[in-house]
Amino acid sequence: SLLQEMVLGTSAGVGAGVDLKESEEVAEYIDNLGIEYRFGCYHEKDPKACHLLGDFWEGIKKDFPKALKTYTTNCDDHNHGHSCHKVAGYKYVGKACTTDPDEAYDYFKKGCDRGYTTSCLSAGLLDSAKVNKFYLRKVAPNPALALGYYKKACDEGDNAEACHRYSALFINGIENVCEKNMSVAFKYSLKACELGNLGGCVNISRMYSKGEGTDKNPVAAKEYGDIAAEMMAQLKEQQARLAFAEGAE
Repeated sequence: SLLQEMVLGTSAGVGAGVDLKESEEVAEYIDNLGIEYRFGCYHEKDPKACHLLGDFWEGIKKDFPKALKTYTTNCDDHNHGHSCHKVAGYKYVGKACTTDPDEAYDYFKKGCDRGYTTSCLSAGLLDSAKVNKFYLRKVAPNPALALGYYKKACDEGDNAEACHRYSALFINGIENVCEKNMSVAFKYSLKACELGNLGGCVNISRMYSKGEGTDKNPVAAKEYGDIAAEMMAQLKEQQARLAFAEGAE
């Protein structure tokens, strides 16, 4: 699922842009990184350094319990939104801890409240989930909250998926949450498309074609339809490359 793919994030900040050839150089560099991040975190009390220390434990040392502990402290004590998001991911999939989707949701909410807008999208996904055998939380989803989370992730974080999902809620409307509003749907679908979301471009093409939420415009409908088709072709090409790479291993 989309949430499964995005919850854990990456440790891309650790050692970025470094090209080391000799194994001794690599070992020394890694040791120095650990010392640098520990000093920044424990002595300078720098939340960014603490988050990088968590990434160091996770991405380089593969010590997931230490990573989780570092992220948790950095979230709870230093209010670092990205660290809250990392904790949520660990809790959601049960990495180095017991699986707890409700606690994961709480940490996504913390991440969102502390300005890490990817967490807003994740909280929104959980609050708009369907209740079925795959729904793991004890607390029922709340689509009204999802609406707010998606809007924040889109408006403040320019998150394409959040813009698309926010617009989609207004295409049909949700009882007791929001009424159908094609003008809002058009505005946010357009932003989703401009940010590179395939579904947003498809919806914009349809709205221009039917004159929903905007004036009818067959030329614009074709233009956005072509953009969507090009995106789909690129996506299929990427998937084919990935499948080939996996087969070659």
